[in-house]
Amino acid sequence: MRLSERILNRAEFEKSGLGQRIQSLHSILLARYPFIDRIALALYDPDTDLLKTFASSNQGGPTLQRYEATLASVPSLGKLVEERASRVVDDIDESFHAVTPHGDWLKSRHYRSSYTLPIFRGKVLSAFLFFDSVEPAAFTPEVRGVLDPFADIIAQLYLLRLSAVQHLIGAVDIATGLARIRDVETGQHLERIAKYSRLIARRVAEHYGLDDETIEYLHLFAPLHDIGKVGIPDAILLKPGKLDAEEWRLMQQHVAIGEQLVEHIVADLGLEGDMAAAVMRQVVAGHHERGDGSGYPRGLGMAEIAVPARIVAVADVYDALSSARPYKESWEEARCAAELRDQAARGQLDAACVEALLADDEARRAIRERFAD
Repeated sequence: MRLSERILNRAEFEKSGLGQRIQSLHSILLARYPFIDRIALALYDPDTDLLKTFASSNQGGPTLQRYEATLASVPSLGKLVEERASRVVDDIDESFHAVTPHGDWLKSRHYRSSYTLPIFRGKVLSAFLFFDSVEPAAFTPEVRGVLDPFADIIAQLYLLRLSAVQHLIGAVDIATGLARIRDVETGQHLERIAKYSRLIARRVAEHYGLDDETIEYLHLFAPLHDIGKVGIPDAILLKPGKLDAEEWRLMQQHVAIGEQLVEHIVADLGLEGDMAAAVMRQVVAGHHERGDGSGYPRGLGMAEIAVPARIVAVADVYDALSSARPYKESWEEARCAAELRDQAARGQLDAACVEALLADDEARRAIRERFAD
């Protein structure tokens, strides 16, 4: 079996995240070129113009995590997009004069040369791929001739994963009739949950060992936490008053319904074992669990609840408190903070996640105001 076929084998591809696949490729390259010290993929979000660290492999030392910058702020990369061209830097110290977190990080790790390639999906920029070395002028034409097929494999892996995730989201949107859920929870609510979850995840990433790939999947799937509500009767879902005991029991069934929907969709798309699908399962199954065992459907303790589910739980509770509902006014920030900390003190919500959300007043308020109902 050829190298490209082995790396792109679907069964292997689904057992790991993209970061692990890049690490496997890196180990193969190192056997021939031990001076290639780093391979990194930064994804591009055209809606925000943000370049964001996503997956990487380093020879020793820490990886660059949770870094983002607008493409507009890096004109040298913008030029590569315009020209659909690659770039070789023979001496980073001499070429990178502007003070940027990315440039400073490269210099602090003593990287001296780099090879950069944009990745396109059709005509649209999708990501950048970086090869870095501690040796100056490492990326000769001969070396680039070997690296280019590897770059193509990484690009294919990334685009395959991007396509798989988008198919997964699209299938869930269709299967659940997301517009119907928005009769209860507006589209803005779903956007807020996504943004609050990403804000929390970035702040607890080091504490819980979350990599950038997991954070991006969490951001994508957090809005789908309540997909099972599509299976709840309108008489319960849309009831303006308080639910009685039997109605509440039926309402709680939306988690099990959501899990069944996810399993059917994942199986239909052939994504069993995929990292992105795993994050989605965790969010749907665990966002109503509480660390003291009082949550549902399984009554899990905090250590048993997946971190993505803990994050979405905090985001969901905060949004419920801070937003107006037919039965309540929106709460002031101080009251929201006190309630979140009280629930954390009782062991219901993850304290680290609560403090992560409350730590950044400016970012939290910006989300609340930008995505107001």
